[in-house]
Amino acid sequence: MPAMMGRLNQLILNLDQGSNMDSNITVTRMYTDQSGHTRFKKMALPLAEKKGLGSVGLFSSLFVNPILDDNAEDVKMQFAVTPVPDQSKGEGPKLAHTAPRRQLVITLDGYLEFKSCDVDELDEEHLMIIKRGDILLAEDLDGAGHVWRFLKDSDNIMHPWVRCYVHLGKEYDHFISKLKEM
Repeated sequence: MPAMMGRLNQLILNLDQGSNMDSNITVTRMYTDQSGHTRFKKMALPLAEKKGLGSVGLFSSLFVNPILDDNAEDVKMQFAVTPVPDQSKGEGPKLAHTAPRRQLVITLDGYLEFKSCDVDELDEEHLMIIKRGDILLAEDLDGAGHVWRFLKDSDNIMHPWVRCYVHLGKEYDHFISKLKEM
């Protein structure tokens, strides 16, 4: 118990000194460009720091939405799990598809490669690795779309893709207005 309290005290000291704290959450934006191709871009969602014991806890930073009326609609979210296919080489759906709606895709587990369709060169704007903890803003509602596949992690294991979809609806404009270039 004393060793655990020592580690906890060190964590509190580090947080008080500002280390291990980030004032942004990284969001990967997946969108359709003017030519109809899906692109990926890393963006930053700034956090307005809220300290205290309340609902965010002592150790958390929280993105505080300053306009309360923005949250008047019900938040629509769903969870999904895609198991790794038997004897798979990591192939996910072969069918190119677009996002069904503007939504956040929060990866809870998995290691995946997303690719833009119908492009000749796969650069950092047309290929993205998504892993546990990543947040993808899916907004490529039209165009050629994207495909994805499972990848093996550093332990040579493929994991099911476990994710939470948060449908943005009327929240989209407010959310996108808060994103900053990285």
